Amino acid sequence: MRRKVAIVIPYLRHNRFSYNVILAALEKENIHIPVYLIRSKTYDFIEEIHGLAKKYDVLVLAISIMTTQIVDMLDEIRKINKMRPNNVISVAGGPHPSGDPCGTLDLGFDFVFIGEAEMSFSDFIMKLIDNEDVFSTKGISYKHNGEYFMTERPPPIDLNEYPPFPVGMRMFNPIEITRGCPYACRYCQVTYLHGARPRHRDIERILEYCEVMIKANKKDLRFISPNSFGYGSIDGRNVNYDALAELIDKLYSLVKKEGGRIFFGSFPSEVRPDFVDEDVLRIIKGKVANRRIIVGAQSGSDEILKKIHRGHTVEDIINAVEIIQRYGFRADVDFIFGLPGEKEEDLVKTERIIQELVKMGARIHAHTFIPLPGTPFYKEAPGKIPKRIKKLLYRLTGKGHLYGYWESQERLARKIVELRERGIIKADVRPKLVKQ
Repeated sequence: MRRKVAIVIPYLRHNRFSYNVILAALEKENIHIPVYLIRSKTYDFIEEIHGLAKKYDVLVLAISIMTTQIVDMLDEIRKINKMRPNNVISVAGGPHPSGDPCGTLDLGFDFVFIGEAEMSFSDFIMKLIDNEDVFSTKGISYKHNGEYFMTERPPPIDLNEYPPFPVGMRMFNPIEITRGCPYACRYCQVTYLHGARPRHRDIERILEYCEVMIKANKKDLRFISPNSFGYGSIDGRNVNYDALAELIDKLYSLVKKEGGRIFFGSFPSEVRPDFVDEDVLRIIKGKVANRRIIVGAQSGSDEILKKIHRGHTVEDIINAVEIIQRYGFRADVDFIFGLPGEKEEDLVKTERIIQELVKMGARIHAHTFIPLPGTPFYKEAPGKIPKRIKKLLYRLTGKGHLYGYWESQERLARKIVELRERGIIKADVRPKLVKQ
C-alpha cells in the first residue's frame, strides 16, 4: 500500500544549490510529492514540523550541512531531532555528514546520505512511498543498537542524466558543468566526495538549461566547476582547448541571440593557475561578462604547495596573474593562511608574493585553514594567523587590495576543533560496511 509522503527542507541561502540538485533528481525520476521549503534564517521551526506531520503518513525532514555551519546549527538540530513527531524521518546530507557520518547520526538523524545523493535520495523516497525496506538504499549510513552502519555507495552519476536544477519548480542556480577533481588537495573535500575522475556535462545539455534560464528571464549565466578552465579535460590535468572553445563559442552565440551574459571563471567557481595561458584567455576574451577571474593559489611557498598536493608552483601563480591582467581582466587570488606545516619562512614567501601580485593589479582573497572532516588534514590544528600577517591583511584591506572572511574563519576553525576534541565531530570513526 502506497503511503502519503512529503518532504520538508530548511531552505537557507548557503545550501540552496544542494537542495535544488536533489529536487531536480526527484523531478527527473517523476517523483511528484509535496515539498515544503521553510525559508527561516534559523532551524527553530519545530511547530511547522508538527503541523505538517499530521497531514502525512511519513514526513521527511531533509537537511544539508556544511562543516562551517555545524557550530551554529548544533543546538537547534538536536532540539528538532529530539522533539519531532514519530512519523518524521530526519535525514542529513552534504559535505559535513559525508565526512562525519557517525557524528552526524549522533545529532539525532535517522539516516545520513554519503557523497552524491541524487540517485540514493530518489530511491530512498520511492521506498518510503512504496513501504519498502529503506535500509537497502545505497549510499546511506544509519545507527542500530549503538553501532554505525553504511551501505555501499552508488556509482558516480552521469551529469547528463540529472538536471542542474528543478525546472518544473522554477528554482534556478548556476549550472554544474564538471564534478570531480584529480588533485586531491589535502585540505579540500571535493575529491573525497566526488572522486578523482572529472565528469563533464555535455555542451548541448549545458545549452539546454541555459535556454531554460533565459526564457525564465534569468539571463546571467554562471557555472559550477572545481576548475572552470578544465572543462572537457579527460584527466583534469590538461586544458582541452577544443572543448573549452566550443563551450564558450556556443554560449556566446546563445546570448547574442537570446540576450544574457556569461560569467566564467568567476563566482561560484575558480580556475587553477596552471590552466591559465594565452590560448585560454583568447578563447574567453570578448565573450564573457565578468571582468574578474578567481585564481586558486593558496600559498606563496612551493614547499607548502607540495605538502597540500596543489600540483602547481608559485611561478604558475605569477604567470597566471600576469596573463589575466594583460588580457584586460582583473585577478582575484585565493590564499589560505595557517595551513599545516606552515613555518615563518613560508609566510615570508607568501607575504612577498602577495605584495608582488598587488603591485601587478591583483586583489587578494584571504582565508584561514579549517580542518574539514573527510580530508587528510581533518586532525590538524586549526589555522592561526600571526599578528604580523594580520597587520598586513588589515593594511591591504584598508587599501581595497584584499577581502575575505579570514577573521571569522580563524574563530570558526577553533570551534570546529573543539567539537572534534569533545567527540561531537568524530570523522575518525567509520561505520561498518553492509554488503548488498
